[in-house]
Amino acid sequence: MSHKCRHNAFSLFEVCVSIVVLGVIGFICNAMLLDTSKNLAYTKAKHDTSALIALTKVANLLENAIPQSIQDSAHAPLHSATSSISFYAVVPHLLFGGGDKFSQGALQGDTLLPAVSIEIAQQVDTSLYFSALKGWKSGMLLHLVGKSKQDFTPYAIMSISGNELKLNKPPRTHPILAVPIEYYELSFADHTLWLNGEPIALDVLSFEIVSLNFSQGTLLELHLCLKTPSKPYCQKSGVWLSDPVEIL
Repeated sequence: MSHKCRHNAFSLFEVCVSIVVLGVIGFICNAMLLDTSKNLAYTKAKHDTSALIALTKVANLLENAIPQSIQDSAHAPLHSATSSISFYAVVPHLLFGGGDKFSQGALQGDTLLPAVSIEIAQQVDTSLYFSALKGWKSGMLLHLVGKSKQDFTPYAIMSISGNELKLNKPPRTHPILAVPIEYYELSFADHTLWLNGEPIALDVLSFEIVSLNFSQGTLLELHLCLKTPSKPYCQKSGVWLSDPVEIL
């Protein structure tokens, strides 16, 4: 009587081959999933408007900046690329009425008048006198404009009494206009773009401001790159510098 031996189990060789095949498949799938996740992350970054919104906000502020006030981190005028600047900018909604056609502010014809008094009637030492004073508050900053152009100097309002504004220091020359301004600091640190100490863009790989001088004027180029798993996602913007006070 003969007995036939049936093979009902995997041999050690077959088990090893199966493990190797599964390992190769797992490695390939893992690489594909990693590439897919990187592409998804980069695509998400491209469609994320935070970088564009941050650059637009900075560009809007710089459009109203007083060119003489723009300085780098060493408090010197811009001559080379930098990642930090400080500047003073005109407050447009106070000076130009905000551009709101439904505003209840004073009108002259179809023109919305400034929300603050700007024409100075008289100046004595640190006091400015107006024929009618409106809109100004203690602590606000202002830029004084005279008949002749002078170096930019910011002033702060110490107190208000009637039609008188008392400043923190006497003006250098006889002023004829008072313009509302605000101070801004823009910097890149800790993978974050900061504006006056508040983050406006996160996961930032690099930020750079480049000043370019042309015969038409000065152009500030803004470069912002965000981190993604695959490659940096970058946005660029530019601002032509012009003195917003000149229109007055």
